[in-house]
Amino acid sequence: MQESTKPGQAPQDSVVPKQFVAPFILVTSLFALWGFANDITNPLVRAFKEIFLISNAQSSLVQWAFYGGYATMAIPAALLIRKVSYKSGIIIGLLLYALGAAMTIPASLMMEFNVFLVGFYILTFGLAFLETTANPYILSMGPRSTATQRLNLAQAFNPIGSLTGMVVASMFILPGLEVSKFRDVEMDNHPEYQTMLPSEVDGL
Repeated sequence: MQESTKPGQAPQDSVVPKQFVAPFILVTSLFALWGFANDITNPLVRAFKEIFLISNAQSSLVQWAFYGGYATMAIPAALLIRKVSYKSGIIIGLLLYALGAAMTIPASLMMEFNVFLVGFYILTFGLAFLETTANPYILSMGPRSTATQRLNLAQAFNPIGSLTGMVVASMFILPGLEVSKFRDVEMDNHPEYQTMLPSEVDGL
């Protein structure tokens, strides 16, 4: 779709042509998705520390697992996407994202911190695929002359996802955690924690 122009002016290219509006909206939602995932991670570090009675160094493994997934999968994702379509890359990314998120269910049932870490690691495999695919896919959805505008428009939804992640973590997830219940389970599984005062745990 071209914008209306005055007589004598060359028609301007649309930022998002009509035939690409639907896929543009769908792919743009992914920018918000990984913004949400990125900013819901930091509050979870404190939650894991309180629940599992672990040190600051151990709780920081959440961030290592999260960003380690990006570092591990970014280049392989780019190489694979060169051999398959953008749509295939997005599907692979969403499947890995869903698998990593689903692993939090058995992790919470087993109360295993390491299983949570593996889940985060796999989840960010998916995010690496999504980010590697979405940016060039957005650029390809229309004229080259408006590619930068199109990408900027899509990226504007990333901070919206980030803000949503922070709000969800601070208002819904963290207040709803039954820390004492989880601690009781940890105390039963690890009696040695009974000898650790809260001040000693927090000081680790």
